Order: sequence, then structure tokens, then C-alpha cells
Amino acid sequence: MDNKELANALDRSENYETYIASMNNAELITIITKLDNLDEVTTALTELSIREKEAAVPYCLKILEEDLGDEFLQAVAFNLLYEGDHEVAKEIITKKLTNASTALIGAIMDNLSTDSLQPFGESLSSEFLNAILERYLELSDADKKRIHDNYEWFKESFEEKLSIM
Repeated sequence: MDNKELANALDRSENYETYIASMNNAELITIITKLDNLDEVTTALTELSIREKEAAVPYCLKILEEDLGDEFLQAVAFNLLYEGDHEVAKEIITKKLTNASTALIGAIMDNLSTDSLQPFGESLSSEFLNAILERYLELSDADKKRIHDNYEWFKESFEEKLSIM
């Protein structure tokens, strides 16, 4: 690699938010499926979701179902999936809750808390909500501290349905 190629590669890695915004959807999907640079993947997935939510859903599902990337990419994928399809997101929670990372649990709590007064949030069962709370309580003290604000909002949003406190 010569100096110009190296400079272009460095510029690209430093300024990925700028160039990702100028890409077409096929280019975004290529970045998402390669999973080379998780920061780029997160930005590309978010950009795709902004442009076309439905197009991003299968990639969010794949990331979550196959445990791709790190916990932060999975949390972003969950956020975007939730925005696109609450019911599918609920299925993911049910499947992944026992092994969910701290960041993913925080994202789950935030998204559900946002909708706590909406029909979807009101339809959530006490059993379902308590299972999320139980998973939080299983975390280490350090991990609980990382998502303490998420937990407080979740607890406040669903206080009438939560039996474990």
C-alpha cells in the first residue's frame, strides 16, 4: 500500500460517518454483512434503518439471532428492530433473555419503558416484564451499575406489573 492509499484508508476509518451517509443501500448492506469494523456496521445499519426500516429488519434479526458483533452492536440492532416491529422484538427478547448481554438488557428496558403507556406496552404481561427484571437482578454489581438508569426507568414505567423489587 503506498502513502496515498494508506492516507485514504486512514481517512475512511476516521470519517466513516461522513462517507457512509453518501452510500447507496447496497453498499450499506455490504458493510453490514461483512462485519469488518463494528463502528462502521453500526453506522451503516442505522443509516439503512433511517432510509428504509423494513430493509434493516432482516439484518438486525440476523445480528441478534446469531450473536454477531459485540454487545453494543446487538443493542443497536435491537433498538432498530424494536422501532420496525415490536412483536418480532418481543420474540427476540423471549429467545435471548437468559443469555442477553448487559447492553442488550439496557436496550430492552429502554424500548419497553418508552412504550409503557402505549397499547403495546400496556399489553405486556407481568410474567414477561418480571422475567426481564429477574435477568437484570442476575447481573454482576458492575453490570447493574452500567445500566442502572435503564433499570430505574423500567421499574418506574411498569411498577404496577412488577412483583420483584
